[in-house]
Amino acid sequence: MLEIKCIFCNVGSDHIVIRENGFLGRKCAQCGLIYISPRPSLGEIINLYGHDSAHASAESHIGAEFEKRLFARHHLRLIRRYFQGNGSILEIGAGAGFFLDEARKTGLDPHAIEFNPVYTHYIRQIFNIPCEDKPLDKSVFNEKKFDIIYHSDVVSHFYDPVSELKKMHQRLKKGGLMVFETGNLGDVDQKYYRYYPLFQLPDHLFFFSSKNVKTILARSGFELIGFCRYGILPQLMVIGGLSRIKNGRKISRKLEEAHELNSARRHEGKNNDSTPSPLNVVRKLIMNLVKRLMAYLNYFLRYGIGCVFKKRNQPHTMIVITRKI
Repeated sequence: MLEIKCIFCNVGSDHIVIRENGFLGRKCAQCGLIYISPRPSLGEIINLYGHDSAHASAESHIGAEFEKRLFARHHLRLIRRYFQGNGSILEIGAGAGFFLDEARKTGLDPHAIEFNPVYTHYIRQIFNIPCEDKPLDKSVFNEKKFDIIYHSDVVSHFYDPVSELKKMHQRLKKGGLMVFETGNLGDVDQKYYRYYPLFQLPDHLFFFSSKNVKTILARSGFELIGFCRYGILPQLMVIGGLSRIKNGRKISRKLEEAHELNSARRHEGKNNDSTPSPLNVVRKLIMNLVKRLMAYLNYFLRYGIGCVFKKRNQPHTMIVITRKI
């Protein structure tokens, strides 16, 4: 574990605003950056993702395919305002590759960087997209330069964000775009912290303010050409409320499952027909429908309602469109 200072102001802070999983999130009084200190080593962080040990498992991500594709199409519409025609795109932290699969449908040539072995297999085998499982450096994709580099909720995970954005700058073509999404927790009043279900420490090493975003772009050689802000407080409140209702039903569900298991054991051996029962088929259809409705709700709350509900000092998500200088 290593003690660090604010990466922008080079000063320490005793103002602890987050305590989670034994880690401390400190807030810089000068620029608003929230950073973990002390924090794990770079090797420990890489190991976290290389063994699918992060808070969001690969299975849960793949299971949210419909929602991920909704979000991807939204982001690609924004990107296409600034880049028309065909070209190459690299996603860093590509997950299971749903964004890149959607990008390919718009005429872009997709490439991925992803550490998680479950995801890399999925990207290569299911989508047939070139994927590297190591950090961005000169050896990745044979020094290929890209028209667009994209990442979502990744900049907060970087061990050295300025250094990583400089590497992206080097791997972009002249006038190439870097597009990313991140939160604004450094701007958020602490009274709203209670609406966040988790801060996911130590997956997240930094939480930025709007000022931090401008600083990191200036230091890494990018100019800001587009900035979309969405208030996520409605999403946090509604989805959080639904989660509490869901958790409140866990006990009754476990009792139901135990009852069904006992019934199945009693009938074991009496019926060897492996065909799913009509009731189970209906249940599966209903669950898939509910899952899709929840995805639409999540999308609408985040990018629909959030487009107009974005008050100062409240939680936002920011989509940042930049160009290589």
